[in-house]
Amino acid sequence: MTNLRNGRITWLLLALIFATPMLLISAGSERSKPPKTNEQPEPTEITSVVYRIIANEWQVRSKLAEFTPRVETYLQYYQPDPELGDVATEDSYFLGRLKFTKDANSQASESSFTAEARPEGLLRRPEMLKSHIRLDGFAMEALVVDENNFDRQHYSFDPVRWEYLGDIRCLVIDVHPRDSKAPGAFLGRIWVEDHDYAIVRMNGTRINPPTKRSFYLHFDCWRENLQPGLWLPVYIYSQESDHGKQLRFKAETRFWGYDLTARRQQQEWTNILVDAPAPVRDNSEVASDMSPVEAQRQWTMDAEHNVLDRLERARLIAPPGPVDKVLETVVNNLIVTNHLESLPPVHCRVMLTSTLESFSLAYTIVISRGLIDVLPDESSLAMILAHEVAHIAMGQKVDTKFAFNDRLQVSDENLLASLDVARSGTDEAAADAKGIELLKNSPYKDKLVQAGLFIQLATAVAPHVSHLLGTHLGNGLTEGKMIRMDALAGGAPTLSPRKIDQIAALPLGSRVQVNAWDGAVSFTTRKVAPIVDASEKLPFRVTPTIPYLRLFAPAGSITQASR
Repeated sequence: MTNLRNGRITWLLLALIFATPMLLISAGSERSKPPKTNEQPEPTEITSVVYRIIANEWQVRSKLAEFTPRVETYLQYYQPDPELGDVATEDSYFLGRLKFTKDANSQASESSFTAEARPEGLLRRPEMLKSHIRLDGFAMEALVVDENNFDRQHYSFDPVRWEYLGDIRCLVIDVHPRDSKAPGAFLGRIWVEDHDYAIVRMNGTRINPPTKRSFYLHFDCWRENLQPGLWLPVYIYSQESDHGKQLRFKAETRFWGYDLTARRQQQEWTNILVDAPAPVRDNSEVASDMSPVEAQRQWTMDAEHNVLDRLERARLIAPPGPVDKVLETVVNNLIVTNHLESLPPVHCRVMLTSTLESFSLAYTIVISRGLIDVLPDESSLAMILAHEVAHIAMGQKVDTKFAFNDRLQVSDENLLASLDVARSGTDEAAADAKGIELLKNSPYKDKLVQAGLFIQLATAVAPHVSHLLGTHLGNGLTEGKMIRMDALAGGAPTLSPRKIDQIAALPLGSRVQVNAWDGAVSFTTRKVAPIVDASEKLPFRVTPTIPYLRLFAPAGSITQASR
């Protein structure tokens, strides 16, 4: 089978080599015209591959209807600056889930987890500027090439070249609608992997919006091999700059949590042991009730566990993993050097959203993926964690009403509105003061310059990226005139955005990567690129996402080497 497959690919490559000059001549002379119906016959191998691409894409369309992944779209409007590049002027945000109807058509829609986002379809008008653009629907434009008419009757396929995307060898193909007036047809380029001929990347736009006052987005969609033979959308980058001076924006859409909760719960039931592995003990080792202090502490921890468990089931918090351990190392540095060992063990978890937020419950600190991404160094991370450790040390804990589990038996769409873990302004100010004290006694006391610069920059950009600095739970870094840990800003040098050696904050997506199947997080292994000029500093900015594609490898297996 392997020799036969290699022979087919070799023959296809030879066919492409001989066909390419003719295709290029045709593309050069007819670029502005719709493809003709009387095209030259294409080699048999190319025809076979195209049919396999089409069949695989229809399978993806059908398979997507089985999942309800979380969807997050973050958009920044910008204006060009000759030195700083594209500077954010305002932003917008959507968080929810993708869902499909149960009828034969399986129409996709996005259901919001936040109160301010409401459905308004896929198209946006140029005059609907800034925060009036609705983000629900960004994802659906790039889920598949064409949900109704992806076939040889409606599209032509022009092979371009072979190209590697990470470990995956891909055939690059330009796709054109045969009918130049077809509404919503895809026009662009696809990358097709050479194992099952699945589409792993789409780059382009759709044509012919229904009205003259509406338009489609340009998008670059990447899929990842999340299960054997299954490539699903993970990242979408969108950008527009030619719809008027006021409508320039960049947006990133992320998907995660494809695994079905019901399937995981079913597995947990089937894994229950019927036979006890050891003799069952009728009595506990300490046959006594908890003391009032122990009972109150356990009641508080029950509330915390209920909140964390419900957020994880909603795929809003990552399962425990290696990133938590790194965060807990910093927390332990703060605890030990401040002689707070009498506290119960303090744990950390990662919220999967881009918004820059952190909060504490009983003895667990939650920090968002977006905040970890943009913090420039470990001392800045220590600054954020010190504030939350201060809340815990001062006894400011989650409301124990959540120890009653029925309070969290709500839909995912209503979950965030049901949770209230924000602190009062008085408590926040006290945690700032205590946090500064913890830092002064810590290993980070002489390394807080970057933390101070981060606070300065967050204060400066807050009016322009209010959604990024907003929160789903807890308190934000900036709220009105209150700036978290702002006392550190005075100990830092003056913020100089044009100095390339002063890095106050990183772009979004700099540190943490998310497994789109189960929401597990890990630190990226990418190398840090040297900054050439101030426009490459990109603090708090949206940038294109270009993942390193690999074939699916089960946990614990050895990843296949590059071919």
